[in-house]
Amino acid sequence: CKISTIRTNSFDEMENRLFSGGLSLYNHSYQLSQPSAGALAAENITIPTGQDLLLYVKCQDENGNSNVANFVFKFCVDDIDTSEPQIMGTSILNGMPIAFNKTAVNLSVYVNEPAECKWSRTDLGYDDMENNMTCSTSVFQMNAQGLYECKTTLTGLKDRVNNDFYFKCKDQPHLGPDNPDRFTNQQSYKFTLKGTEPLFISTAKPNETTIKDSTDIVKVGLEIETSAGHDKGKAICSYEGYGTNGNFVEFYVTSSYKHSQNLFLPKGNYTYNIRCVDLGNNADTTQISFNVETDTQPPIVVRVYKDANALKIITNEGGSSCVYNDKVELGCEYDFDDGLKMSKDADGKVHSAGWDKTKTFYIKCQDDFGNRPLPNQCNMIARPFDIS
Repeated sequence: CKISTIRTNSFDEMENRLFSGGLSLYNHSYQLSQPSAGALAAENITIPTGQDLLLYVKCQDENGNSNVANFVFKFCVDDIDTSEPQIMGTSILNGMPIAFNKTAVNLSVYVNEPAECKWSRTDLGYDDMENNMTCSTSVFQMNAQGLYECKTTLTGLKDRVNNDFYFKCKDQPHLGPDNPDRFTNQQSYKFTLKGTEPLFISTAKPNETTIKDSTDIVKVGLEIETSAGHDKGKAICSYEGYGTNGNFVEFYVTSSYKHSQNLFLPKGNYTYNIRCVDLGNNADTTQISFNVETDTQPPIVVRVYKDANALKIITNEGGSSCVYNDKVELGCEYDFDDGLKMSKDADGKVHSAGWDKTKTFYIKCQDDFGNRPLPNQCNMIARPFDIS
């Protein structure tokens, strides 16, 4: 939707004054500020007062359809300013956190008419407030939102507490400082900045380790935890390294104190830089390094021997599982899941079966990634015998 002071025949001919809202909403709004007649007269501007003013509105949908007739707002401007100025907003949102060790910030407040403003750390009357602001006092200094800016620097900020400030403004600066017709805010505009503490990356994984899988491209999960800062570690984390073209990329799961991102990497050595920032602009960084290996081969039996009354084998991979078949007619042609299980030690490298010199052991071994021999192959064929 657009709003204009001039009646036009089409939507495209209207001034480019857009309502808030957009194409996806039904409700639209527009904020309008009108300086007093006295403020305008001080700049040699005359507008009609005590009579209706007209504003024309047209709206257009996603398909380019717009209303042919103008919707008209009618209102009048009083020739006497009888209301106090209003602070409509601030350059920093009220209640926002600030970074740890931040002692001062620049701030602008936006007033609905030309005014002079002051601030204090306690709720005082306008004349008793200690800090003056630099304000736009001419009607020509209106910004794009139809508001007037007052600037200042807020000082004395403290960590870990709410820093409260109080603002009051006095309208019609063109009348002079002591004119009794000027209106001042009776109630202060309270503004708060929340002091914080440093943000820390408390956990960053994987780091200084090796990730293995049985595929050429290995899934690696980055896991970060943040603490302290603003809101108990709630932050947004990003990473930079292989595959990011030198840019920091936001984690897929973030905006909390736990952050995660899955990467799919070929074998190699990797280093990633991690950066986390909270709402108060507290930041922490760290670096993680890890190695990616691919394993597509079954375990290898590196030793076979007799130990007391047991046949024992040793594999080159920990976490292996081994089975055997002792039926000659089947030999190696049996399914791994149908084999007789061999016992194993805690590391999964040493595997045992009962010693029996009358049998032939057709042994198959599988690693943690599911790599095993083909259905007609064995890792080892063992035929026990005694030496007299």
